[in-house]
Amino acid sequence: MKAVYAGIIIFVTAATDAAANALSGFVYEYEEEKPEISPIPELSSFEQVARQARARGVPILVEFSTPWCRYCTALEEQILKPLMLNGKYRDQVIIKKLEVNSYASVIGFDGQLYRSDQISRMYDVDLYPTLVFFDADGREVSQRIVGITVLEYVAEALEKAIDEAIQDTVSTR
Repeated sequence: MKAVYAGIIIFVTAATDAAANALSGFVYEYEEEKPEISPIPELSSFEQVARQARARGVPILVEFSTPWCRYCTALEEQILKPLMLNGKYRDQVIIKKLEVNSYASVIGFDGQLYRSDQISRMYDVDLYPTLVFFDADGREVSQRIVGITVLEYVAEALEKAIDEAIQDTVSTR
């Protein structure tokens, strides 16, 4: 019986050593960690952002979203965050996010306090994500982008809308 146990132990040890030697030549490839891009800043006051926009002479881009909207997350991760890092637009537009169903308090362009869902209704936003461009006076200055069909299309439409908003903002100064 001792011989059987000894044979099993030798077999298991040999098999383990063989497997370890086979794996020692295996190279693990890890996906390169991508740097964390800061989140889209939350909008708490249109009035405050309007002062910044007026001082800088730039439009305001507001992403209306909801916490559970996976399309909103895709838009942010693949388009808006990289756009914030892009030197072309970094100083030419203020980008903010308004989570509609958070019931957070938001100061409107008029200085009044509203819930985020009231702001959404004021601007007829009922599909998420919706991107709306404002000037410092609260006027829409470019065509809004509603929903996502194809991210590449949204990226292209967004660049065009930002350029239009910048032009309109510059022409009204």
